[in-house]
Amino acid sequence: MFDLFVFYLYKSFKFIVLLLPKFLVKWFLDALSYLIYAIDKEHRNYAYANVDFVYGDKISDQYKKEIVQGSYRTLVYNLYDFIENQKLTLEGFEKKITPVNEDILLDAIHNKRKIILITAHYGNWEYGNTYIPLKYMPTTMVGRPMNNKHFNNELNKTRTRNNTEMLAKRDAARGLVKALKNNRIVGLVIDQHNGDGIEVEFLGHKVLQADSASKLAVKFNAVIIPVFFQRVSFGNYKMIFYEKIEPKDYEGITQIKKLTQTQADIISKHILQEPTQWFWQHKRFKEFHKNIYN
Repeated sequence: MFDLFVFYLYKSFKFIVLLLPKFLVKWFLDALSYLIYAIDKEHRNYAYANVDFVYGDKISDQYKKEIVQGSYRTLVYNLYDFIENQKLTLEGFEKKITPVNEDILLDAIHNKRKIILITAHYGNWEYGNTYIPLKYMPTTMVGRPMNNKHFNNELNKTRTRNNTEMLAKRDAARGLVKALKNNRIVGLVIDQHNGDGIEVEFLGHKVLQADSASKLAVKFNAVIIPVFFQRVSFGNYKMIFYEKIEPKDYEGITQIKKLTQTQADIISKHILQEPTQWFWQHKRFKEFHKNIYN
């Protein structure tokens, strides 16, 4: 019953934002994000714990507040984009997204490489499910189903309408292997805690991170390409590709470890450039630093 109530809240939100004139939408979303920030004590505390842990006394308390509030604003903007993007064509997406270093991906496609895209819960990461398969190649992504079955149905419809295949995280391994064999782009979001991952340094601290991208890259000689959808203004994004990561450059007994650390380094670097767009509200450091969330 509660799930249905939440879903109808979402439907009401959808009705309001589609009805509002564009010049009022941003004002409404900013107000809503501040309201959620004010009442969501649990996740707000996780966010501040993470920011304090990463930055210490290197930045002011005011900037820390801006980071956490900005993170909530990013989440609310993403929900609005999710609604607005449900019926967009490729032309509509291209009005909102500007590629940066696109030749890195195009070169891998031209050379018929197996391709693994990695990203983080940063900016609007959902564009990996909607824009990339529409513009480049069929894509297989791994995602965690929403707990709310009503909202999850709508999410899946949006995620898979542009030739995207979604795999549940718990049984994704076989599907990812099949996808690479079938020359589909594989996409993985790898910045959250993963209890089955390996130890790396992330944002200056020891964590566990998924090594699935590294293992798949070695097995299939696939190229790993980091990509981020970074907001530059309300409703407008840059799709930023980083230089490809080649498995052959990390040969040896520590190959998987080094490949995974390289991915963590790139994600860390990108987050620190514009931290308000990262999802700080999860317990990223709980494996080795659980006390910071007390």
